[in-house]
Amino acid sequence: KGGASTITQQLAKLFFTDKPGNSITRLWQKLQEWLIAIELEKRYTKEEIIAIYLHKFDFLYNSYGIESASRTYFGKSQKDLSTDEAATLIAMLKWPIKYNPKRHPEKAKARRNVVLNQMRKYGYLKESEYKELITKELDNSNFKSAASYKGPAPYFRAELLKWVKNLLEKPEYRKQDGTKYNINLDGLKIYTTIDLDYQLLAEKAVYNRMKGLQKVFDKVWSGKDPWFYGANKKQKQLRKKTLNRFIKESDRFRGLRQKILEPVIDSIKMIYPEARLWDTDIQRMLNQEKDNKYLDNLKSKGYVTSDQILIYKKIMAGKFWKLLKAKQKELNQAVKKSFNKKTKMKVFAYNDKREKIVNMTPLDSIKYHKNFLQTGMLAIDPHSGYIKAWVGGIDFKYFKFDHINSKRQVGSTFKPFIYATAIFNKGISPCMKVQDIQYSITPGESDFGLVKTWRPGNAEEFSNEYLTLYEGLRQSKNSVSVYLMKELGNVDIVRDFVDKLGIDKNDIPRQPSICLGSADLSVMQMTGAYSVFSNKGVYNKPVFVTRIEDKNGKVIYNYIPEQHKAFPENYNYVMVNMLKYAAKIIQPGLKTEVGGKTG
Repeated sequence: KGGASTITQQLAKLFFTDKPGNSITRLWQKLQEWLIAIELEKRYTKEEIIAIYLHKFDFLYNSYGIESASRTYFGKSQKDLSTDEAATLIAMLKWPIKYNPKRHPEKAKARRNVVLNQMRKYGYLKESEYKELITKELDNSNFKSAASYKGPAPYFRAELLKWVKNLLEKPEYRKQDGTKYNINLDGLKIYTTIDLDYQLLAEKAVYNRMKGLQKVFDKVWSGKDPWFYGANKKQKQLRKKTLNRFIKESDRFRGLRQKILEPVIDSIKMIYPEARLWDTDIQRMLNQEKDNKYLDNLKSKGYVTSDQILIYKKIMAGKFWKLLKAKQKELNQAVKKSFNKKTKMKVFAYNDKREKIVNMTPLDSIKYHKNFLQTGMLAIDPHSGYIKAWVGGIDFKYFKFDHINSKRQVGSTFKPFIYATAIFNKGISPCMKVQDIQYSITPGESDFGLVKTWRPGNAEEFSNEYLTLYEGLRQSKNSVSVYLMKELGNVDIVRDFVDKLGIDKNDIPRQPSICLGSADLSVMQMTGAYSVFSNKGVYNKPVFVTRIEDKNGKVIYNYIPEQHKAFPENYNYVMVNMLKYAAKIIQPGLKTEVGGKTG
Protein backbone atom coordinates (compact mmCIF):
# COMPACT_ATOMS: atom_id res chain seq x y z
CA LYS A 1 0.00 0.00 0.00
CA GLY A 2 1.13 3.54 -0.66
CA GLY A 3 3.33 2.45 -3.58
CA ALA A 4 2.95 3.40 -7.22
CA SER A 5 2.18 1.24 -10.25
CA THR A 6 4.83 0.27 -12.79
CA ILE A 7 3.53 2.68 -15.46
CA THR A 8 3.55 5.56 -12.96
CA GLN A 9 7.11 4.70 -11.94
CA GLN A 10 8.13 4.68 -15.59
CA LEU A 11 6.55 8.10 -16.05
CA ALA A 12 8.39 9.41 -12.99
CA LYS A 13 11.63 8.10 -14.47
CA LEU A 14 11.07 10.17 -17.62
CA PHE A 15 11.49 13.32 -15.53
CA PHE A 16 15.17 12.39 -15.10
CA THR A 17 17.18 12.76 -18.31
CA ASP A 18 20.55 11.98 -16.71
CA LYS A 19 21.91 8.52 -16.04
CA PRO A 20 23.27 8.24 -12.48
CA GLY A 21 27.04 8.00 -12.25
CA ASN A 22 27.13 5.59 -9.30
CA SER A 23 24.92 3.44 -7.08
CA ILE A 24 24.49 6.15 -4.43
CA THR A 25 23.28 8.68 -7.01
CA ARG A 26 20.96 6.06 -8.48
CA LEU A 27 19.56 5.28 -5.03
CA TRP A 28 18.83 8.96 -4.46
CA GLN A 29 17.23 9.22 -7.90
CA LYS A 30 15.08 6.14 -7.21
CA LEU A 31 13.82 7.79 -4.04
CA GLN A 32 12.91 10.94 -5.97
CA GLU A 33 11.16 8.86 -8.64
CA TRP A 34 9.17 7.05 -5.95
CA LEU A 35 8.02 10.33 -4.38
CA ILE A 36 7.07 11.76 -7.79
CA ALA A 37 5.17 8.57 -8.67
CA ILE A 38 3.13 8.70 -5.46
CA GLU A 39 2.30 12.36 -6.07
CA LEU A 40 1.26 11.59 -9.66
CA GLU A 41 -1.17 8.90 -8.53
CA LYS A 42 -2.70 11.30 -6.02
CA ARG A 43 -3.37 13.92 -8.68
CA TYR A 44 -4.21 11.93 -11.83
CA THR A 45 -6.33 8.99 -12.87
CA LYS A 46 -4.73 5.88 -14.34
CA GLU A 47 -5.92 6.85 -17.82
CA GLU A 48 -4.44 10.35 -17.45
CA ILE A 49 -1.11 8.91 -16.30
CA ILE A 50 -0.98 6.60 -19.30
CA ALA A 51 -1.83 9.52 -21.61
CA ILE A 52 0.96 11.67 -20.09
CA TYR A 53 3.41 8.77 -20.39
CA LEU A 54 2.59 8.18 -24.05
CA HIS A 55 2.86 11.92 -24.69
CA LYS A 56 6.38 12.14 -23.20
CA PHE A 57 7.89 8.84 -24.36
CA ASP A 58 10.84 8.96 -26.79
CA PHE A 59 10.00 6.76 -29.79
CA LEU A 60 13.33 7.62 -31.51
CA TYR A 61 13.91 9.72 -34.64
CA ASN A 62 13.02 12.88 -32.68
CA SER A 63 9.52 11.46 -32.21
CA TYR A 64 8.38 12.40 -28.72
CA GLY A 65 4.91 11.16 -27.93
CA ILE A 66 2.52 8.75 -29.61
CA GLU A 67 1.16 11.27 -32.12
CA SER A 68 4.62 12.13 -33.44
CA ALA A 69 5.56 8.43 -33.52
CA SER A 70 2.41 7.59 -35.49
CA ARG A 71 3.36 10.09 -38.16
CA THR A 72 7.00 8.98 -38.19
CA TYR A 73 6.47 5.22 -38.49
CA PHE A 74 3.13 5.05 -40.30
CA GLY A 75 2.57 8.47 -41.86
CA LYS A 76 -0.77 9.04 -40.13
CA SER A 77 -2.35 10.43 -36.98
CA GLN A 78 -2.67 8.18 -33.92
CA LYS A 79 -6.48 8.16 -34.30
CA ASP A 80 -6.06 6.53 -37.73
CA LEU A 81 -3.74 3.70 -36.62
CA SER A 82 -4.83 0.14 -37.24
CA THR A 83 -4.76 -2.28 -34.31
CA ASP A 84 -1.50 -3.92 -35.36
CA GLU A 85 0.16 -0.52 -35.96
CA ALA A 86 -0.88 0.70 -32.52
CA ALA A 87 0.43 -2.54 -31.00
CA THR A 88 3.76 -1.99 -32.77
CA LEU A 89 4.21 1.39 -31.09
CA ILE A 90 3.12 0.06 -27.69
CA ALA A 91 5.68 -2.73 -28.13
CA MET A 92 8.41 -0.09 -28.34
CA LEU A 93 7.70 0.99 -24.75
CA LYS A 94 9.55 -2.11 -23.55
CA TRP A 95 12.83 -1.15 -25.28
CA PRO A 96 12.60 1.35 -28.16
CA ILE A 97 16.03 0.66 -29.65
CA LYS A 98 15.63 -3.11 -29.63
CA TYR A 99 12.04 -3.04 -30.89
CA ASN A 100 12.53 -0.27 -33.44
CA PRO A 101 10.30 -1.37 -36.37
CA LYS A 102 12.50 0.46 -38.87
CA ARG A 103 15.84 -1.01 -37.78
CA HIS A 104 14.71 -4.33 -36.31
CA PRO A 105 11.45 -5.36 -38.02
CA GLU A 106 11.61 -9.02 -36.95
CA LYS A 107 12.13 -8.22 -33.27
CA ALA A 108 9.50 -5.48 -33.45
CA LYS A 109 7.02 -7.91 -35.03
CA ALA A 110 7.66 -10.52 -32.34
CA ARG A 111 7.15 -7.97 -29.58
CA ARG A 112 4.05 -6.58 -31.34
CA ASN A 113 2.57 -10.07 -31.30
CA VAL A 114 3.17 -10.26 -27.55
CA VAL A 115 1.09 -7.08 -27.18
CA LEU A 116 -1.63 -8.51 -29.45
CA ASN A 117 -1.67 -11.70 -27.38
CA GLN A 118 -2.27 -9.65 -24.24
CA MET A 119 -5.14 -7.89 -26.00
CA ARG A 120 -6.61 -11.30 -26.88
CA LYS A 121 -6.08 -12.56 -23.34
CA TYR A 122 -7.98 -9.66 -21.79
CA GLY A 123 -10.82 -9.66 -24.28
CA TYR A 124 -9.88 -6.74 -26.52
CA LEU A 125 -9.42 -9.04 -29.53
CA LYS A 126 -11.33 -12.06 -30.75
CA GLU A 127 -9.34 -15.22 -31.44
CA SER A 128 -9.94 -14.91 -35.18
CA GLU A 129 -8.79 -11.25 -35.17
CA TYR A 130 -5.67 -12.16 -33.20
CA LYS A 131 -4.70 -14.97 -35.58
CA GLU A 132 -5.13 -12.68 -38.58
CA LEU A 133 -3.15 -9.78 -37.08
CA ILE A 134 -0.10 -11.79 -35.95
CA THR A 135 0.50 -12.94 -39.53
CA LYS A 136 0.73 -9.38 -40.88
CA GLU A 137 4.18 -8.14 -41.83
CA LEU A 138 5.37 -4.75 -40.63
CA ASP A 139 4.88 -2.05 -43.24
CA ASN A 140 7.70 0.54 -43.22
CA SER A 141 6.78 2.06 -46.57
CA ASN A 142 5.34 5.20 -44.96
CA PHE A 143 8.23 5.74 -42.55
CA LYS A 144 9.34 9.36 -42.50
CA SER A 145 11.85 10.51 -39.89
CA ALA A 146 10.23 13.44 -38.02
CA ALA A 147 10.52 15.66 -41.10
CA SER A 148 13.94 16.96 -40.03
CA TYR A 149 14.60 17.81 -43.68
CA LYS A 150 11.62 20.15 -43.92
CA GLY A 151 11.94 23.88 -43.43
CA PRO A 152 15.00 26.12 -43.77
CA ALA A 153 18.54 25.27 -42.62
CA PRO A 154 18.11 21.49 -42.11
CA TYR A 155 21.88 20.87 -42.09
CA PHE A 156 22.35 23.64 -39.55
CA ARG A 157 19.55 22.34 -37.34
CA ALA A 158 21.14 18.88 -37.30
CA GLU A 159 24.51 20.37 -36.34
CA LEU A 160 22.87 22.62 -33.75
CA LEU A 161 21.23 19.61 -32.11
CA LYS A 162 24.57 17.81 -31.81
CA TRP A 163 26.36 20.92 -30.54
CA VAL A 164 23.78 21.71 -27.86
CA LYS A 165 23.62 18.09 -26.70
CA ASN A 166 27.41 18.02 -26.32
CA LEU A 167 27.35 21.34 -24.47
CA LEU A 168 24.69 20.12 -22.04
CA GLU A 169 26.84 17.08 -21.21
CA LYS A 170 29.27 19.38 -19.39
CA PRO A 171 28.78 19.73 -15.60
CA GLU A 172 28.74 23.54 -15.71
CA TYR A 173 25.62 23.54 -17.91
CA ARG A 174 23.43 21.27 -15.81
CA LYS A 175 20.41 21.89 -13.62
CA GLN A 176 20.79 22.90 -9.98
CA ASP A 177 20.23 19.31 -8.85
CA GLY A 178 23.04 18.12 -11.14
CA THR A 179 20.84 16.41 -13.73
CA LYS A 180 21.20 17.16 -17.43
CA TYR A 181 18.79 19.24 -19.46
CA ASN A 182 16.80 17.44 -22.14
CA ILE A 183 16.91 19.48 -25.34
CA ASN A 184 13.58 18.06 -26.49
CA LEU A 185 11.57 18.15 -23.27
CA ASP A 186 12.85 20.98 -21.07
CA GLY A 187 11.58 23.96 -23.06
CA LEU A 188 15.00 25.47 -23.71
CA LYS A 189 15.28 28.69 -25.71
CA ILE A 190 18.28 28.60 -28.04
CA TYR A 191 19.33 31.85 -29.67
CA THR A 192 21.24 31.35 -32.92
CA THR A 193 22.96 33.74 -35.33
CA ILE A 194 21.28 32.39 -38.47
CA ASP A 195 19.52 35.09 -40.51
CA LEU A 196 16.49 33.58 -42.26
CA ASP A 197 16.76 35.92 -45.28
CA TYR A 198 20.45 35.08 -45.74
CA GLN A 199 19.71 31.38 -45.24
CA LEU A 200 16.98 31.21 -47.87
CA LEU A 201 19.09 33.13 -50.37
CA ALA A 202 22.06 30.84 -49.70
CA GLU A 203 19.96 27.71 -50.17
CA LYS A 204 18.56 29.08 -53.42
CA ALA A 205 22.03 30.03 -54.67
CA VAL A 206 23.44 26.59 -53.87
CA TYR A 207 20.50 24.83 -55.52
CA ASN A 208 20.65 26.88 -58.73
CA ARG A 209 24.43 26.78 -59.05
CA MET A 210 24.74 23.07 -58.35
CA LYS A 211 21.86 22.30 -60.70
CA GLY A 212 23.78 23.98 -63.51
CA LEU A 213 27.05 22.25 -62.66
CA GLN A 214 25.28 18.89 -62.47
CA LYS A 215 24.10 19.32 -66.06
CA VAL A 216 27.69 19.85 -67.15
CA PHE A 217 28.85 16.82 -65.14
CA ASP A 218 26.10 14.60 -66.59
CA LYS A 219 26.95 15.73 -70.11
CA VAL A 220 30.65 14.94 -69.68
CA TRP A 221 29.93 11.51 -68.18
CA SER A 222 27.07 10.60 -70.51
CA GLY A 223 27.39 6.97 -71.58
CA LYS A 224 30.21 6.29 -69.09
CA ASP A 225 30.14 4.57 -65.72
CA PRO A 226 32.05 6.79 -63.25
CA TRP A 227 32.51 3.78 -60.99
CA PHE A 228 34.67 1.86 -63.42
CA TYR A 229 35.47 4.11 -66.40
CA GLY A 230 39.20 4.41 -67.05
CA ALA A 231 40.11 2.34 -63.99
CA ASN A 232 42.76 -0.37 -63.89
CA LYS A 233 42.19 -3.69 -62.11
CA LYS A 234 43.33 -2.41 -58.70
CA GLN A 235 41.24 0.75 -58.98
CA LYS A 236 38.18 -1.26 -59.99
CA GLN A 237 38.60 -3.48 -56.93
CA LEU A 238 38.91 -0.44 -54.69
CA ARG A 239 35.80 1.19 -56.19
CA LYS A 240 33.85 -2.05 -55.88
CA LYS A 241 34.85 -2.23 -52.22
CA THR A 242 33.62 1.35 -51.75
CA LEU A 243 30.33 0.49 -53.44
CA ASN A 244 29.90 -2.51 -51.14
CA ARG A 245 30.45 -0.21 -48.16
CA PHE A 246 27.65 2.04 -49.38
CA ILE A 247 25.38 -1.01 -49.72
CA LYS A 248 26.08 -2.03 -46.13
CA GLU A 249 25.32 1.48 -44.90
CA SER A 250 21.82 1.35 -46.42
CA ASP A 251 18.62 0.70 -44.45
CA ARG A 252 17.72 -2.06 -46.90
CA PHE A 253 20.88 -4.03 -46.11
CA ARG A 254 20.50 -3.48 -42.37
CA GLY A 255 16.95 -4.77 -42.52
CA LEU A 256 18.03 -7.93 -44.35
CA ARG A 257 20.93 -8.45 -41.97
CA GLN A 258 18.69 -8.04 -38.95
CA LYS A 259 16.15 -10.49 -40.32
CA ILE A 260 18.58 -13.20 -41.46
CA LEU A 261 21.71 -12.87 -39.37
CA GLU A 262 20.75 -11.21 -36.07
CA PRO A 263 18.94 -14.22 -34.53
CA VAL A 264 22.03 -16.44 -34.71
CA ILE A 265 24.27 -13.54 -33.62
CA ASP A 266 22.02 -13.04 -30.57
CA SER A 267 22.40 -16.75 -29.75
CA ILE A 268 26.20 -16.52 -29.98
CA LYS A 269 26.26 -13.40 -27.79
CA MET A 270 24.29 -15.25 -25.12
CA ILE A 271 27.37 -17.49 -24.82
CA TYR A 272 30.03 -14.86 -25.56
CA PRO A 273 28.65 -11.43 -24.51
CA GLU A 274 31.96 -9.76 -25.33
CA ALA A 275 31.94 -11.00 -28.93
CA ARG A 276 31.86 -8.43 -31.71
CA LEU A 277 30.20 -9.82 -34.81
CA TRP A 278 30.33 -7.16 -37.47
CA ASP A 279 30.58 -8.14 -41.12
CA THR A 280 34.36 -7.77 -40.97
CA ASP A 281 34.54 -10.15 -37.98
CA ILE A 282 32.51 -12.82 -39.74
CA GLN A 283 34.64 -12.45 -42.88
CA ARG A 284 37.81 -12.83 -40.80
CA MET A 285 36.56 -16.12 -39.41
CA LEU A 286 35.62 -17.34 -42.88
CA ASN A 287 39.11 -16.42 -44.12
CA GLN A 288 40.68 -18.18 -41.12
CA GLU A 289 38.80 -21.35 -42.02
CA LYS A 290 40.46 -21.27 -45.46
CA ASP A 291 43.89 -20.26 -44.14
CA ASN A 292 44.76 -21.12 -40.52
CA LYS A 293 47.49 -18.45 -40.48
CA TYR A 294 45.15 -15.64 -41.51
CA LEU A 295 44.35 -14.32 -38.02
CA ASP A 296 47.98 -14.58 -36.91
CA ASN A 297 48.97 -12.46 -39.91
CA LEU A 298 46.37 -9.86 -38.94
CA LYS A 299 47.71 -9.87 -35.39
CA SER A 300 51.28 -9.28 -36.60
CA LYS A 301 50.04 -6.19 -38.44
CA GLY A 302 48.17 -4.92 -35.39
CA TYR A 303 44.67 -5.38 -36.86
CA VAL A 304 43.44 -7.80 -34.18
CA THR A 305 44.35 -8.65 -30.60
CA SER A 306 45.00 -12.02 -28.96
CA ASP A 307 41.70 -11.70 -27.10
CA GLN A 308 39.82 -11.17 -30.37
CA ILE A 309 41.46 -14.21 -31.94
CA LEU A 310 40.52 -16.30 -28.90
CA ILE A 311 36.86 -15.29 -29.23
CA TYR A 312 36.92 -15.93 -32.99
CA LYS A 313 38.27 -19.45 -32.47
CA LYS A 314 35.76 -20.23 -29.71
CA ILE A 315 32.92 -19.19 -32.01
CA MET A 316 34.34 -21.28 -34.86
CA ALA A 317 34.55 -24.31 -32.56
CA GLY A 318 31.08 -23.70 -31.12
CA LYS A 319 27.68 -25.13 -31.99
CA PHE A 320 26.47 -22.04 -33.87
CA TRP A 321 29.37 -21.68 -36.33
CA LYS A 322 27.82 -23.89 -38.99
CA LEU A 323 24.51 -22.01 -38.71
CA LEU A 324 26.29 -18.63 -38.81
CA LYS A 325 28.05 -19.61 -42.05
CA ALA A 326 24.79 -20.77 -43.58
CA LYS A 327 23.00 -17.57 -42.58
CA GLN A 328 25.87 -15.43 -43.89
CA LYS A 329 25.58 -17.22 -47.24
CA GLU A 330 21.80 -16.73 -47.16
CA LEU A 331 22.29 -13.03 -46.44
CA ASN A 332 24.72 -12.62 -49.34
CA GLN A 333 22.24 -14.25 -51.70
CA ALA A 334 19.35 -12.15 -50.37
CA VAL A 335 21.37 -8.94 -50.75
CA LYS A 336 22.34 -9.82 -54.30
CA LYS A 337 18.73 -10.59 -55.20
CA SER A 338 17.23 -7.58 -53.39
CA PHE A 339 19.72 -4.99 -54.63
CA ASN A 340 19.46 -6.11 -58.25
CA LYS A 341 15.66 -6.27 -58.44
CA LYS A 342 13.94 -3.24 -59.93
CA THR A 343 11.42 -1.57 -57.66
CA LYS A 344 9.38 1.61 -57.56
CA MET A 345 11.10 4.24 -55.43
CA LYS A 346 11.68 7.94 -54.90
CA VAL A 347 15.08 9.46 -55.71
CA PHE A 348 16.48 12.97 -55.62
CA ALA A 349 15.96 15.18 -58.67
CA TYR A 350 16.44 18.84 -59.56
CA ASN A 351 12.75 19.71 -59.88
CA ASP A 352 10.05 21.50 -57.88
CA LYS A 353 9.53 18.52 -55.56
CA ARG A 354 13.26 17.76 -55.37
CA GLU A 355 12.49 14.12 -56.06
CA LYS A 356 10.97 11.84 -58.65
CA ILE A 357 9.47 8.37 -58.78
CA VAL A 358 11.49 5.84 -60.78
CA ASN A 359 11.66 2.11 -61.41
CA MET A 360 15.22 1.29 -60.40
CA THR A 361 17.27 -1.35 -58.61
CA PRO A 362 18.46 -0.37 -55.11
CA LEU A 363 22.05 -0.81 -56.31
CA ASP A 364 21.47 1.59 -59.17
CA SER A 365 19.84 4.06 -56.78
CA ILE A 366 23.03 4.09 -54.69
CA LYS A 367 25.13 4.74 -57.81
CA TYR A 368 22.63 7.35 -58.96
CA HIS A 369 22.79 9.35 -55.74
CA LYS A 370 26.58 9.11 -55.52
CA ASN A 371 26.82 10.77 -58.95
CA PHE A 372 25.51 14.07 -57.62
CA LEU A 373 28.00 16.87 -57.07
CA GLN A 374 28.05 18.17 -53.49
CA THR A 375 29.07 21.41 -51.81
CA GLY A 376 29.05 23.36 -48.57
CA MET A 377 28.34 27.07 -48.18
CA LEU A 378 28.85 29.27 -45.13
CA ALA A 379 28.13 32.99 -44.73
CA ILE A 380 29.83 34.80 -41.83
CA ASP A 381 29.57 38.38 -40.62
CA PRO A 382 33.31 39.17 -40.37
CA HIS A 383 32.76 41.91 -37.78
CA SER A 384 31.20 39.57 -35.22
CA GLY A 385 31.94 36.03 -36.40
CA TYR A 386 28.19 35.37 -36.50
CA ILE A 387 27.27 32.62 -38.95
CA LYS A 388 24.37 33.98 -41.00
CA ALA A 389 23.78 31.06 -43.37
CA TRP A 390 24.73 27.37 -43.32
CA VAL A 391 24.13 25.07 -46.29
CA GLY A 392 25.76 21.67 -45.83
CA GLY A 393 24.72 20.05 -49.10
CA ILE A 394 22.26 20.06 -51.97
CA ASP A 395 19.37 18.28 -50.21
CA PHE A 396 19.21 17.09 -46.60
CA LYS A 397 16.53 14.46 -47.17
CA TYR A 398 18.67 12.45 -49.57
CA PHE A 399 22.17 13.58 -48.60
CA LYS A 400 22.57 13.82 -44.82
CA PHE A 401 26.34 14.33 -44.89
CA ASP A 402 27.22 17.91 -43.93
CA HIS A 403 30.10 19.40 -45.95
CA ILE A 404 30.71 22.39 -43.66
CA ASN A 405 33.01 20.66 -41.17
CA SER A 406 34.27 17.85 -43.40
CA LYS A 407 37.83 18.32 -44.62
CA ARG A 408 38.86 18.34 -48.26
CA GLN A 409 41.98 19.43 -50.12
CA VAL A 410 41.56 23.18 -50.53
CA GLY A 411 43.68 23.73 -53.64
CA SER A 412 44.26 27.25 -54.88
CA THR A 413 41.96 28.84 -52.28
CA PHE A 414 44.97 28.52 -49.96
CA LYS A 415 47.22 30.66 -52.18
CA PRO A 416 46.14 34.05 -50.69
CA PHE A 417 47.62 32.91 -47.36
CA ILE A 418 50.99 32.33 -49.07
CA TYR A 419 50.84 35.78 -50.66
CA ALA A 420 49.83 37.40 -47.36
CA THR A 421 52.66 35.66 -45.48
CA ALA A 422 55.22 36.78 -48.07
CA ILE A 423 53.97 40.38 -48.15
CA PHE A 424 53.92 40.64 -44.34
CA ASN A 425 57.07 38.69 -43.42
CA LYS A 426 59.30 39.53 -46.39
CA GLY A 427 57.96 42.95 -47.32
CA ILE A 428 57.40 41.80 -50.90
CA SER A 429 55.46 44.32 -52.99
CA PRO A 430 52.29 43.15 -54.76
CA CYS A 431 53.65 44.96 -57.82
CA MET A 432 56.85 42.88 -57.84
CA LYS A 433 57.16 40.78 -61.00
CA VAL A 434 57.87 37.05 -61.01
CA GLN A 435 58.74 35.11 -64.13
CA ASP A 436 56.27 32.40 -65.05
CA ILE A 437 58.72 29.50 -65.29
CA GLN A 438 59.08 26.19 -63.49
CA TYR A 439 60.71 26.53 -60.08
CA SER A 440 62.24 23.74 -58.02
CA ILE A 441 62.87 23.15 -54.34
CA THR A 442 65.78 20.76 -53.87
CA PRO A 443 66.94 18.55 -50.97
CA GLY A 444 68.84 20.64 -48.42
CA GLU A 445 67.36 23.92 -49.69
CA SER A 446 66.51 26.28 -46.83
CA ASP A 447 64.53 24.55 -44.06
CA PHE A 448 62.11 22.54 -46.18
CA GLY A 449 63.62 19.16 -45.28
CA LEU A 450 62.94 17.54 -48.65
CA VAL A 451 64.58 14.24 -49.57
CA LYS A 452 63.99 14.67 -53.29
CA THR A 453 63.49 17.58 -55.66
CA TRP A 454 59.99 19.04 -55.95
CA ARG A 455 59.16 20.58 -59.36
CA PRO A 456 55.43 21.30 -59.71
CA GLY A 457 53.91 22.41 -62.98
CA ASN A 458 51.24 24.95 -63.86
CA ALA A 459 47.68 24.09 -64.77
CA GLU A 460 48.70 25.35 -68.22
CA GLU A 461 52.04 25.76 -69.96
CA PHE A 462 54.61 28.18 -68.52
CA SER A 463 54.47 31.47 -70.44
CA ASN A 464 57.95 32.77 -69.42
CA GLU A 465 56.29 36.18 -68.94
CA TYR A 466 56.93 38.38 -65.92
CA LEU A 467 53.77 38.72 -63.83
CA THR A 468 53.01 40.97 -60.86
CA LEU A 469 51.72 39.28 -57.72
CA TYR A 470 48.35 40.81 -58.58
CA GLU A 471 48.32 38.98 -61.89
CA GLY A 472 49.88 35.83 -60.45
CA LEU A 473 47.03 35.50 -57.95
CA ARG A 474 44.36 36.38 -60.49
CA GLN A 475 45.64 33.74 -62.92
CA SER A 476 46.34 31.34 -60.04
CA LYS A 477 49.83 30.59 -61.33
CA ASN A 478 51.51 27.76 -59.43
CA SER A 479 54.87 29.16 -60.47
CA VAL A 480 54.36 32.39 -58.50
CA SER A 481 53.22 30.51 -55.38
CA VAL A 482 56.26 28.22 -55.51
CA TYR A 483 58.54 31.25 -56.00
CA LEU A 484 57.05 32.88 -52.88
CA MET A 485 57.44 29.64 -50.94
CA LYS A 486 61.14 29.58 -51.87
CA GLU A 487 61.48 33.19 -50.72
CA LEU A 488 59.89 32.36 -47.36
CA GLY A 489 62.41 29.58 -46.81
CA ASN A 490 60.28 27.27 -44.63
CA VAL A 491 56.69 26.22 -44.14
CA ASP A 492 56.41 27.07 -40.45
CA ILE A 493 56.10 30.78 -41.26
CA VAL A 494 52.94 29.96 -43.23
CA ARG A 495 51.67 27.53 -40.59
CA ASP A 496 52.08 30.14 -37.87
CA PHE A 497 50.34 32.77 -39.99
CA VAL A 498 47.22 30.70 -40.76
CA ASP A 499 47.07 29.66 -37.10
CA LYS A 500 46.32 33.31 -36.33
CA LEU A 501 43.49 33.10 -38.88
CA GLY A 502 41.79 30.33 -36.92
CA ILE A 503 43.25 27.37 -38.85
CA ASP A 504 45.03 25.02 -36.47
CA LYS A 505 48.60 24.82 -37.74
CA ASN A 506 48.64 21.12 -36.88
CA ASP A 507 46.22 20.68 -39.79
CA ILE A 508 48.85 22.09 -42.17
CA PRO A 509 51.51 19.60 -43.41
CA ARG A 510 55.18 20.53 -43.09
CA GLN A 511 55.60 20.36 -46.86
CA PRO A 512 56.21 23.16 -49.40
CA SER A 513 53.29 21.77 -51.42
CA ILE A 514 50.98 23.65 -49.04
CA CYS A 515 51.61 26.68 -51.25
CA LEU A 516 49.46 24.92 -53.87
CA GLY A 517 46.77 23.93 -51.38
CA SER A 518 47.70 20.37 -50.39
CA ALA A 519 46.19 20.80 -46.90
CA ASP A 520 42.84 19.20 -46.03
CA LEU A 521 40.66 21.85 -44.40
CA SER A 522 36.96 22.50 -43.84
CA VAL A 523 34.58 25.14 -45.18
CA MET A 524 34.30 26.39 -41.59
CA GLN A 525 38.06 26.87 -41.27
CA MET A 526 38.49 28.51 -44.66
CA THR A 527 35.52 30.87 -44.31
CA GLY A 528 36.65 31.90 -40.85
CA ALA A 529 40.15 32.60 -42.15
CA TYR A 530 38.95 34.59 -45.18
CA SER A 531 36.74 36.71 -42.91
CA VAL A 532 39.92 38.29 -41.52
CA PHE A 533 40.51 40.00 -44.87
CA SER A 534 37.00 41.49 -44.63
CA ASN A 535 37.56 42.78 -41.10
CA LYS A 536 40.76 44.85 -41.34
CA GLY A 537 42.92 41.94 -40.23
CA VAL A 538 40.89 41.07 -37.12
CA TYR A 539 39.86 37.47 -36.52
CA ASN A 540 36.51 36.63 -34.90
CA LYS A 541 35.93 32.98 -34.12
CA PRO A 542 32.83 31.77 -36.03
CA VAL A 543 29.82 31.24 -33.76
CA PHE A 544 26.23 30.12 -34.27
CA VAL A 545 24.79 30.07 -30.72
CA THR A 546 24.82 33.23 -28.61
CA ARG A 547 22.65 32.24 -25.66
CA ILE A 548 20.62 29.40 -24.16
CA GLU A 549 17.89 29.92 -21.57
CA ASP A 550 15.74 27.47 -19.64
CA LYS A 551 11.94 27.64 -19.78
CA ASN A 552 11.92 30.24 -16.98
CA GLY A 553 14.36 32.57 -18.73
CA LYS A 554 17.41 31.65 -16.67
CA VAL A 555 20.57 31.92 -18.79
CA ILE A 556 22.31 28.55 -19.05
CA TYR A 557 24.91 29.52 -21.64
CA ASN A 558 26.16 32.88 -22.85
CA TYR A 559 28.68 33.17 -25.67
CA ILE A 560 31.87 35.11 -24.96
CA PRO A 561 33.38 36.44 -28.23
CA GLU A 562 36.89 35.28 -29.16
CA GLN A 563 38.70 37.99 -31.10
CA HIS A 564 42.31 38.94 -31.82
CA LYS A 565 44.41 40.92 -34.27
CA ALA A 566 45.71 38.49 -36.86
CA PHE A 567 47.16 40.75 -39.56
CA PRO A 568 48.24 44.44 -39.64
CA GLU A 569 45.59 46.61 -41.29
CA ASN A 570 47.92 48.14 -43.88
CA TYR A 571 49.04 44.72 -45.13
CA ASN A 572 45.45 43.49 -44.99
CA TYR A 573 44.44 46.42 -47.24
CA VAL A 574 46.91 45.19 -49.86
CA MET A 575 45.47 41.67 -49.72
CA VAL A 576 41.91 42.97 -50.04
CA ASN A 577 42.85 44.81 -53.24
CA MET A 578 44.55 41.70 -54.61
CA LEU A 579 41.50 39.56 -53.85
CA LYS A 580 39.18 42.12 -55.43
CA TYR A 581 41.35 42.08 -58.55
CA ALA A 582 41.36 38.26 -58.58
CA ALA A 583 37.57 38.17 -58.25
CA LYS A 584 37.05 40.05 -61.50
CA ILE A 585 37.72 36.83 -63.34
CA ILE A 586 35.25 34.95 -61.10
CA GLN A 587 32.13 37.07 -61.53
CA PRO A 588 32.64 39.89 -64.04
CA GLY A 589 29.90 42.49 -64.10
CA LEU A 590 28.91 42.28 -60.43
CA LYS A 591 27.95 45.67 -59.00
CA THR A 592 28.65 44.65 -55.40
CA GLU A 593 32.25 44.87 -54.20
CA VAL A 594 33.58 41.35 -54.02
CA GLY A 595 36.91 39.69 -53.47
CA GLY A 596 37.94 36.07 -53.41
CA LYS A 597 39.82 33.17 -54.91
CA THR A 598 38.70 30.06 -56.76
CA GLY A 599 40.00 26.62 -55.90
